[in-house]
Amino acid sequence: MTTVEAGTGRPRTTSVACRRQGGRYLAFAPDVDSAWYQDLLDSPQATLEIDGVPHAAYAVPLEDTERGVALHLLEVDAARGRAIADQLLVHHGELREALADARAELDGAPVSGRPAVRRELLGHCVTFCNGLRMHHLREDGAFTAIEKAHPGLAPALNRLREEHETVSRALLDLDDLLQGKGELETAALREEFERVAKGLEAHFAYEEANLVPALRGEGTPSP
Repeated sequence: MTTVEAGTGRPRTTSVACRRQGGRYLAFAPDVDSAWYQDLLDSPQATLEIDGVPHAAYAVPLEDTERGVALHLLEVDAARGRAIADQLLVHHGELREALADARAELDGAPVSGRPAVRRELLGHCVTFCNGLRMHHLREDGAFTAIEKAHPGLAPALNRLREEHETVSRALLDLDDLLQGKGELETAALREEFERVAKGLEAHFAYEEANLVPALRGEGTPSP
């Protein structure tokens, strides 16, 4: 199970024993201070991997115990589909704003980098990368339910899953550049940043063009 780490926003993946009960899964923490349990109290969205397949889930604390939760898997009906489409556009807008903040910081950097520039850009990258990783982890779980409700989206969803892997590798390359020692050359950083940004914008645009109409009931775009 992957949760949002309380206080940092980073993804936290933990092996958790779950018991299926009807359409939900029950999970019990060893104690109330268990990290994943505290994560869910802070942010109840989670991604459950069941038999190798990710599923989006929402945690609801059990009333008869202070350390148990019921994890309800996402199901996509017409109303939920419209809500997912709206939420997708909001998240993409937030991620685009974070990219713009990082670009503005980079635009103000001198020709040759300095420690302060590295720290500022690294801070932007940590915030943005954590947000993007959680966004994609949640999407991977949601895609399972979306594909069940909209089988015609399978080719687009498979492409998006592959792009998530590509984006993850690109973010690691950018992070390595920022974490490296020695002088930070702005030109090299700009080139790497724009490569990542261009790929992300293409990814967002493809996702919006292919998923949003179907989720809003406007039909599935032709391949």
